[in-house]
Amino acid sequence: MLLPLVSELSRRRVFRALVGYGVAAFAVLQIIEPVMHGLRWPDAVLSYVVVGLAAGFPLVVTLAWVFDVKAGRIERTAPAPAGGLRGSRLALILVGVGALAAAPGLIWYFVWPGRARSVADAQPTTSVAVVPFVNMSSDKENEYFSDGITEELVNALANVEGLRVASRTSVFALKGKGLDARQIGERLNVNTLLEGSVRREGNALRVTAQLINVADDVHMWSNSYDRELKSVFAVEDEIARSIVQTLRRKLVGGKSTALVKPSTVDLEAHDLYLRGRYFLARRAPEPLRRAAGFFQQAIDKDPAYTLAWVGLADATALQNEYDEVPPSTVLPRAKQAALRALELDAALAEAYASLAVVHEYEFDWAASERELRRAIELKPDYPSAHHWLSLDLSFTGRIDDALAEAERALQLDPTSLVINNLIGVTRLFNRDFEGAIAAYKRTLDMDPGFALSHGQLGLAYAMQGRYDEADAEFDKGLPGLVEVYRGVAYALAGHRDQAARVLASLEERAAHGYASPAQRGLILVALGEKERGYALLDQACAEHDYRLRDMKINPVYDTLRKDARFHDVLKCAHLE
Repeated sequence: MLLPLVSELSRRRVFRALVGYGVAAFAVLQIIEPVMHGLRWPDAVLSYVVVGLAAGFPLVVTLAWVFDVKAGRIERTAPAPAGGLRGSRLALILVGVGALAAAPGLIWYFVWPGRARSVADAQPTTSVAVVPFVNMSSDKENEYFSDGITEELVNALANVEGLRVASRTSVFALKGKGLDARQIGERLNVNTLLEGSVRREGNALRVTAQLINVADDVHMWSNSYDRELKSVFAVEDEIARSIVQTLRRKLVGGKSTALVKPSTVDLEAHDLYLRGRYFLARRAPEPLRRAAGFFQQAIDKDPAYTLAWVGLADATALQNEYDEVPPSTVLPRAKQAALRALELDAALAEAYASLAVVHEYEFDWAASERELRRAIELKPDYPSAHHWLSLDLSFTGRIDDALAEAERALQLDPTSLVINNLIGVTRLFNRDFEGAIAAYKRTLDMDPGFALSHGQLGLAYAMQGRYDEADAEFDKGLPGLVEVYRGVAYALAGHRDQAARVLASLEERAAHGYASPAQRGLILVALGEKERGYALLDQACAEHDYRLRDMKINPVYDTLRKDARFHDVLKCAHLE
């Protein structure tokens, strides 16, 4: 029975037809999968295509049995010799042959992935980076909105037990770099990427998202969401939960725990908050002022919006460092905002960190350290808290502990510019000038325009007597920071004319507005004009001028520490 059947199948060229169809079906799958993901179709579409192609095998067997191609024409195949198969029995056999031909493909697609998942469970996926979602809106100013969704997904996935999530600063540092999935994975040390796009048109919202395995660039999951704008939090939660399910992770608090926990239900307040976060990340005078304004508007819409209070605290406090403003105009408001955030949510790590920054600017080192350690207790993998704690420990002279915190922050956020710069700062304070220079150069390799590292690199060069190189770097640094380093370094090295020019520039600024008394005072002391210099330093301490923070540890002031009056300023700043 079997041999005659095989012989007849061969005579009717059924096997050849099956091979041809199998090759064509495989080609269709190779084409449809990238097209499907490019058009953001859900993964279920591919399953339907596979089932449809499998159903074609019995049809191909039947057609090949009945028809043949001769001389370019389709003809009915000559009937089998007497005694051949007929009727329903033949039909069942042909369907069975087609099913057997389709079986390997179906097993490969529907059964083998289950085995692959069991292997993945044995070697679980443990890390993900949320690549900044692309703004596909017609209004390009909606960039803040797509960035905001990215940031909120980062925060949501941080609630997943056993899943390491690349920080916001790390992923946004790679925005617009044109890197492929493998390169991003290597930079951020993650094995999966969540990427997508956002289109916002009026009240309509379309979000597409896909999870990619870095090792082979395979799409592990994808979906599209067409909703009203008011459903933005639900969309974020659905995406986060899909990632959890795909990566076989557990939710902290159980399956019913919401991953996205909105701090407000007011969509206008949320929109204003996202605008504020967008400008806060720019760390420059005008963007910080705009950020504070947006956060205040969000609070006006919803006075109980905790994260908006945190944003207001940060944007206002950082003006003390990045803007030329008297500390008294920003620190009280920043402190009030941080305290209000804690009144609303006493378990919010970010609020404790914000309050700690204000305490640092107030020279209340014990309070600052206490709040930062509380923030880390609540959120151990919070890189910014480790960053600020490292600075606190440095300023108070505990350099070994500061180095350890800096390394921990870098481990958590390896592509953060400010944290990579922090490694250089702690090494500089430890008098490891070559190590500091290497860290600053590594930071500048990541972003050649990062002004903070240029200024710090200039100081490291000045400490080695490499003044031409120091000058070139100081010219690219932050003016509010590098001027005091440049003036003091040159004065102590005997380059008095250059130090005097820096001082004259600061005096001119003070005559027409605000200029840091600490900068002028330190340069004057270095030039030997101690009476006037220490009077300005006393004023700076009374005003809580942040430029006094590193007086205890910065090597540029080593020579000045021989003066008893210098130690009086340190005591005023609670550094002794």
